[in-house]
Amino acid sequence: MKLISITILLFLTSFCFAQTDATKSIFSKDNYKIEYPKSWQLDTSGLMGTAFFLFAPLENQTDKFSENLSLIIQDLAGQNINLEDYKTITDKQITDFATDPKVFESGIKKINDTEYFRIVYEMTQGKSRLKITSICFIKNDKAYLITFTTELEQYEAYKKTGEEILSSFSLIK
Repeated sequence: MKLISITILLFLTSFCFAQTDATKSIFSKDNYKIEYPKSWQLDTSGLMGTAFFLFAPLENQTDKFSENLSLIIQDLAGQNINLEDYKTITDKQITDFATDPKVFESGIKKINDTEYFRIVYEMTQGKSRLKITSICFIKNDKAYLITFTTELEQYEAYKKTGEEILSSFSLIK
């Protein structure tokens, strides 16, 4: 009987470990982590002042835009900026500086007792119409701005994956 119990326990343990999604990668650094599809390319070079970029694979040889997700960490020390202030500043910047902006959502949300700012909008950049979803967490005088960007025509095709990546972001410590 003891042998059967041990065998069942080992089986259940190995079954639980087998549930890990082999199609995902996890990137963690300092005090944050994020999960993303293995097919996406991670760039930690600091391109455009980012902590990282994640690039979706191009769809074909004529595809010129790689849908992407990025993280920018902004030092807010001494500025006394909370999420509501950050929302107000972001809303104004989009209105003042984006070309042909259209905001669909802008508000403070809460998940697991953690507040964050979320904005969804469209804008034109060069010849492309983009749809952008950004979320921002503020912790220890730093703003963590995670931005998912797609071409407008590709938004629906990438929405589920983008939302999964965004929702996997978490601050550690």
